[in-house]
Amino acid sequence: MSTLDPARDADRLRSGPRRAPRLAHVDAEISIPPRFSVLLAIAFACAVVQSTVLAGVELRGAHVSLLLVLVVWTGLRCGVVTGGWLGFFAGLFADALGGGGVNVIGFTLAGFGAGLLANRFFWDSLPVFIGAVALATIVHALTAWMVLAIAFAERGAFIRTTHAMAWEVVVNCAVAALALAIIRVVGAARTVRS
Repeated sequence: MSTLDPARDADRLRSGPRRAPRLAHVDAEISIPPRFSVLLAIAFACAVVQSTVLAGVELRGAHVSLLLVLVVWTGLRCGVVTGGWLGFFAGLFADALGGGGVNVIGFTLAGFGAGLLANRFFWDSLPVFIGAVALATIVHALTAWMVLAIAFAERGAFIRTTHAMAWEVVVNCAVAALALAIIRVVGAARTVRS
């Protein structure tokens, strides 16, 4: 006689081999990009702070650009489309609050260019972020020079623009390093709290 019980063996065969219990879920620090409406609100706040509180703060003719740092971070974090659109709206905000009309093109190019780097580099890499901010500052300054020189036929704008551009690169990179440090500390505090 056989010791096989078809009812008992069918359940065992259907369920398969016994598996080890699953380990607890480990967060791989993958975060969801911020919503575009939140980024627009932050851009508007940066434009207001930049045109009021930081308007008188300058280093050898260079002004800090919180909007440029935000646009580059968004481009690296969220990609080409979001970076380009936020650059466009940030440029509109800056021009509406006294930017002179050259920020829309410069910020859009900066956000789009940073978004092109998003697929190739990590968004929270300090050298990548600072390099992208430096490059975006140069692109923004050269765009401003081209608009002033070509559209308005302003002579002597190149020397004034390049001198300020060199110092703006330094100031914006310092602000970018500080912003990334704050983002990392806040992210680590959230991870520890969870």
